[in-house]
Amino acid sequence: MDTHRDGPSALTGPIPSLDGLRAIAVLLVFLAHSGLEHLIPGGFGVTVFFVMSGFLITTLMRVEFQATRRIDLRGFYLRRFLRLMPPLLVVTLLAAVLASSGLIDGYFSWAGLLAAWFYVGNYFLIAQDFNGMPGGLGVVWSLSIEEHYYLLFPPLALLLLRRGRVGVSALVLSGLCVVVLAWRAWLATHGASVDYLTMATDTRVDAILVGSLMALVRNPWLDRLPVVPGLPDWGLMLLCGAALLFSVGYRDEVFRVTWRFSLQSLAIAGLIHLAVARASSPAFAWLSSAPLVYIGSISYTVYLVHHMILLGLVKHWPMLGWLGTTSAAVVLTLAVAEPMRRWVELPCARLRKRLHRSPSGSTSPPKGLMVAGLP
Repeated sequence: MDTHRDGPSALTGPIPSLDGLRAIAVLLVFLAHSGLEHLIPGGFGVTVFFVMSGFLITTLMRVEFQATRRIDLRGFYLRRFLRLMPPLLVVTLLAAVLASSGLIDGYFSWAGLLAAWFYVGNYFLIAQDFNGMPGGLGVVWSLSIEEHYYLLFPPLALLLLRRGRVGVSALVLSGLCVVVLAWRAWLATHGASVDYLTMATDTRVDAILVGSLMALVRNPWLDRLPVVPGLPDWGLMLLCGAALLFSVGYRDEVFRVTWRFSLQSLAIAGLIHLAVARASSPAFAWLSSAPLVYIGSISYTVYLVHHMILLGLVKHWPMLGWLGTTSAAVVLTLAVAEPMRRWVELPCARLRKRLHRSPSGSTSPPKGLMVAGLP
């Protein structure tokens, strides 16, 4: 019978490897912004976050729907607000203070501040060419795309879950991904800016939808199915790795703003599937190591503040060089991220957990799902 299947492990324990994947993604972004963008594709790290967020959020919805036959949309939106907004408020206010004192370049216009808070920062940055926000706060473009997905996708997910047919889910979500790719290709050949093609919700949301597609059709945490029938794990790893290398190495300009994002999203989805389904294997067990799990747990704040800190260090202490600047940025970023984790994110996480308890008293979903979001 072609229906969604939920395994017995769906309601207990953390989803393995995900904090480690989150850590790898934020480290890629950090190193790219540190001056290694010619070697390390920071945008690839953001795409990892997108695919992972789609997978996590949609898996959370499947777990809730299995338990209650509904999705509490009000509770979902409130939990997303508590996850994303408190750290964002703290960081934007900190950035405003640093910019007004001259410690970092740029400034917050009222429109820029409101754009960041109301998650339209991507379109604001595209329209204003990054003016109106302090240097380093451009990372809010990706938060905006995620928030638009959070607003629009849950009703569709509820319809698909009620339908209960894997084939329908695959057709609908694959179709949406094709539409976004076609739209991106049309824009690329009709004069759209690179900023629009790489930062607009309507041109980049397909990466998140790929994660949602995996969560509904072939979920490595809930379904316990073979990754790809007839293809060994090492074969899928090689295929995904080759696709990623090609996506980075092929320099055609149209490809880089169109097909590259689709190819990377599919390859990332395959690797995430393996990392979750084969988490105890030597190839992926290292993703659950304590250092990576910790970095994954603070990755949201790291993502928000790291570029601002890097730019501030380069401005005031250019003599430090790459190694000195990067080392100092690591220390300062951790000095912000750890207090944020203790005093802002953990209290909000406890509140989200209480909010997620159903009236029947069912337990909250796996730890790995509760920390979904970018990063």
